Amino acid sequence: MSADSATVLVTGATGFVGSHVVEALLDAGHIVRCTVRRTSDTRWLDGLDVERVEADMRRREALEEAVRGAASVVHLAGVTRASRPDLYRRVNGDGTARLGEAAVEAGVGRFVYVSSLAARGPDGAEGPVSEYGASKREGEERLRGMRDRVEVVVLRPGGVYGPRDEDLLPLFRAAARGWLVAPSGGSVLQPVYASDVARAVLSALEGDAGFGPFPLAEEGVYDWPAIGDAMAAAFGHAVRLVRLPAGAFEGVGVVAQTLWRLAGRAPPLDRRRARDVARHRWTCDPGPSERALGWRAGVALPEGLRRSVEWYREAGWL
Repeated sequence: MSADSATVLVTGATGFVGSHVVEALLDAGHIVRCTVRRTSDTRWLDGLDVERVEADMRRREALEEAVRGAASVVHLAGVTRASRPDLYRRVNGDGTARLGEAAVEAGVGRFVYVSSLAARGPDGAEGPVSEYGASKREGEERLRGMRDRVEVVVLRPGGVYGPRDEDLLPLFRAAARGWLVAPSGGSVLQPVYASDVARAVLSALEGDAGFGPFPLAEEGVYDWPAIGDAMAAAFGHAVRLVRLPAGAFEGVGVVAQTLWRLAGRAPPLDRRRARDVARHRWTCDPGPSERALGWRAGVALPEGLRRSVEWYREAGWL
C-alpha cells in the first residue's frame, strides 16, 4: 500500500456520519483511504475519489495494513446496537485500542476518535449508563494511554442527525403522516447536524486542540414539544405529539428490537436507546470545543430538520 503524507484513514466511512466526514475531507484536499468490510453498503462512497481497503476492527493484521502510510486516522467505526453486551466492549473498546496500537506502530501523527456523549453519561450521572456508553468510554481511556506516542483528539457528539440517517427515518416517516411518539417527562436533547460533526473532525485534524474530550452539539436544547414544532415546520403540516410514560416508551423499544431482529436487521430503536431518551437529559457545554477547536455548530435543529426532510424526499425515502 502506497504511502502519502496527506493520506487520512477513515474507519466507519460507509456509515451515515462517516460518509459526511469523507466528503468534508475530500473537499478540504485530503487524500482519503476508507476501511470497508465485505458486507459493507458502500453506496455513499460510490463516485468518490477514495481508496478502499478491507479491514475489520477485530483483526490486527488487517488494521496494520489499512493504516500503513497514513498521516492521520479518523476513527468512526463501532457498534451502536448489539445482540450481546460483550460485543460493545470487543469492538468499541478492544477494537479501538487495536487500531490505536497499529497507528502508533505505523508512525501516524494524529488520531481523531469520534466517540459519543454516551461515554460521559447523561446529565447528573457519574459516568456511562449503558453498555454502549461504557464501551465508548473504554475506547477513550485506551487511547489516553497512548498519548505519549501519538496525538489523540477525542470528540463526543450528542445525537447526530441529517441526510442519509436511517436510524431516525421511522421518526420522520411517522411525522410525515402527522404524528410523533415521544416519552413524557422532562427529557431533553441537544443535537448536532452531521455536516457540523464533519467540520469538527477537520478542525481536530488541522488544529492543536489536545486530547479533550470535546463535546459536539448545537447551543440549543430541545424538549419534545419543541422537537415536534420543529418537525411540523419542516414538513409544512401539523404533527401531533403522542406522549407515552417512560416505561411504555421503553416497551416500544423492546418490541421494535424484537421484530427487527426476527427480520435479521438492526433495529433503529431498541431498549437501550428508548431508555436513554425516555429517562435522561442529554445536554453539554460546547464552549470547550469552540475554544480549543475553533468549532461551533452552524445548523440549528429547525434548519437541520428542514434540510433532512428535503433530502429524504429527494431520495425517495419519504
